[in-house]
This record gives sequence, structure tokens and C-alpha cells, in this order.
Amino acid sequence: MQFRRYVTEESIFLNRNFDSVQDVLAFLALQFSKSSGLTQQQALSLLEEREQLSSTWLGNHTMMPHNHSPLVKGLSIIFIRCAAPLILETGKEVKYIFSILTSGNEQDVYLRVIQGIGRLIRTRTDELDRCSTPLEMLNLIGESSADMASPLTAGDLARYWPRARDTDTLSVAVDQMKRHRIYFLPVYHEGSGRICGVLDLVDLLKAGFPDYVFHLHNLSMLKDFQPVKYFWKNEGEAQISEYLRDHRPYVIRDTVSYPEIFFMMIRGNRRHLLVVDEHDEMVGIIDPNEIINKMLRP
Repeated sequence: MQFRRYVTEESIFLNRNFDSVQDVLAFLALQFSKSSGLTQQQALSLLEEREQLSSTWLGNHTMMPHNHSPLVKGLSIIFIRCAAPLILETGKEVKYIFSILTSGNEQDVYLRVIQGIGRLIRTRTDELDRCSTPLEMLNLIGESSADMASPLTAGDLARYWPRARDTDTLSVAVDQMKRHRIYFLPVYHEGSGRICGVLDLVDLLKAGFPDYVFHLHNLSMLKDFQPVKYFWKNEGEAQISEYLRDHRPYVIRDTVSYPEIFFMMIRGNRRHLLVVDEHDEMVGIIDPNEIINKMLRP
């Protein structure tokens, strides 16, 4: 795929500052109105509609506001490099903004753009930061377009994900989940730094009951039991390692293609996949949001 068909010097903006996501969307709408066949208000409505579904944060300091409509002429892309990081409500910092509006008829192109953007951000961040003109940035992006001819992989879909240590307490795990609005947490061994297990909401619920409960045949005695109070009483002392489940069924290599990702989720009834590289180092997580927002309803 030739990226230059969709990006020009006029669609690259360097060292811009924004106070909020809404400021970003307003700026993008103005620029899209010059190339997409939409009015500024139509473009803004599309971008806001998609942002309201869920954040378009991709990880690696990148967000990708996007949407599709039959009113859009073909596919339009805008790239922005922020002068200072835009701080999201979640505390995440945005340095790069790739935005796409499409008619919806270029699904294959759209997926390849995501792939190319992901690889560019992961592997050439220093070069992105050194570009001083839109032309330099365009040439760099153009060099990366060769990668877009290959199939979309797990590494392209994986996004940054918080982790916990095996020596942390359940209290730390719950705080992590609440802070990042997740319910699946990879856990690494404090000594080796390797992933040694995963923890999800079901595992936390188990911590709300004493062990003997799971051996009872008659559960009527539980009607007056208060599992939340039991959890609160013990969360500061109980270590995560006591509640871990095996992480290996969740592991997938970063080179695996997206049809295989679908199959692994179906076969294992998994909502999350833990993506690792050739050295078994964690690259990130593929979660339901990535599948819905990048694949099923881009």
C-alpha cells in the first residue's frame, strides 16, 4: 500500500498544542472539511460520535480519532505531533494523533493503516520526534508504508496494559483495575520480571469467601454472609500470588495473524490475549475493545 495516496504535507501538523480532546476534534474537523467532502460540522459530529463510544487511545502515546460515513470521499488521514503531551482524563499522555475518516468501503486499507501506524510508533519514535518539517515526516511515513502490504498481526492490535507484581496485595490489584478501568491484570514475577500469571474479576470474587466455602454442598448458610466485607478485611494482607491463574492459555505471539486471533478467542473462550515477542517479553494486551473498535466497528 502506498501511504502517500492518503497523506500529504498539508495533512501533517507538527508541534501543535491542545488543551483537551475536544480541541483536537475541532481542529481535525476543520482540516477534514478541506479534503473529505464533509462540512466542518459533519466531520466534527462523526469524530465526536466515535469518541463517545470509547476512547480512541491506542497506547504508545498515540490516539486515533476516526469514523466512517458514506458521505466521506474515499479515505482521508491527518497526522499531528504535539508540542507538549495532551493529558487525557485517565492520566495517559498523547504525543501523536493519527486521524482517519473513510467512506467505509476501504476496510482492508483501514486495517493496513492501523498496522502501519502501530509499527511506526513502536519502532521509529525517535525519528518521528526528530522530524522538523511535514516533508520529513511524510518521507518517514512513506518509508513505513511497505509494512502495510503484510497481514495485520497481534502485535499491531496489542496495546499497553498495566501489570502487577506477584508480591503485591489484592488491594493493589483492585486499585490498578479501578484506576485503569480494566478487569484483567497480567502479573509478573518480581525477581525475573517475567509474566507468571493473570488475575481477573472472577479471581477477585473468590477472595471474598474463605476456602472452606468451595467445599460445601449446601450453600444455604451463605445467605447472610457478606463477601465484600470479607474481601475488605483481607485485601491488604492477601497476596496476588495466592489467586493467580495460569497465564499460558492467554499467550499469543506478536506475529500471529488476526484470523488466528479470532480463532484463539473463540476456541479458548478468552476475552483477553497476552501478546509476547520472540523473547517472551510482554508486548501488550488484546482486549474486547480492540476487537470491536478496530475490527468489527472501526
